[in-house]
Amino acid sequence: MRNEPLKLTLILISTTILLYHAFHLFYLWSEIPDTIAIHFSKGEPDQWGSKYILFIMPIVSILTWFLIGLFVKKPEKLNYVNLTEENKEIQYIKVKKVMLVIQYLGTITFAFTNEAALRNAVGMESGLPSSIAIVLLCICFIAPIYHLFWAATLKN
Repeated sequence: MRNEPLKLTLILISTTILLYHAFHLFYLWSEIPDTIAIHFSKGEPDQWGSKYILFIMPIVSILTWFLIGLFVKKPEKLNYVNLTEENKEIQYIKVKKVMLVIQYLGTITFAFTNEAALRNAVGMESGLPSSIAIVLLCICFIAPIYHLFWAATLKN
C-alpha cells in the first residue's frame, strides 16, 4: 500500500500526542478544580461543568478515529466525482490518503482541544494548543475539498 509511510508517521505522532495528553491530564488531576469552564463567549467562561468532562473528548476522539478507520478500509463504498474504470484505483488510493489525514489529524485536534481546556482549568497558558487545534481542523476541512477539485479535473 502506498499510504504506509504516511500512516506510520501519523500513528507515531498521534499516539505520542495522546499519551502526552493522558499523562498530563493524570499528572495535573489533583490541581484541577471540581468545576471548570466548558464554554466561552467573547473570551469569558459562561458555562461550567465537572472536571470529569475532560475525559469525554479523548473517548470521542478514539471513537471517531475508529469510525473513520472503517471508511478507510472500504474506499469503494464512498461517493466519488468523475469515477471511471480507468481512474478508480488512483481515486481509491487518494481518498484513502485523505481519510487517513482526517482520521489522525482529527484525533490530534481533539487531543489539543482537550489539552487547551485542561491548561485553562489549571490556570496555564492555553493559546498554543488552541491554535494548533484550529490549524489541524482547517486541514481536515481543506483536504477533502482539495481532493474534490482534484477528482473533478481528472481526464476520463
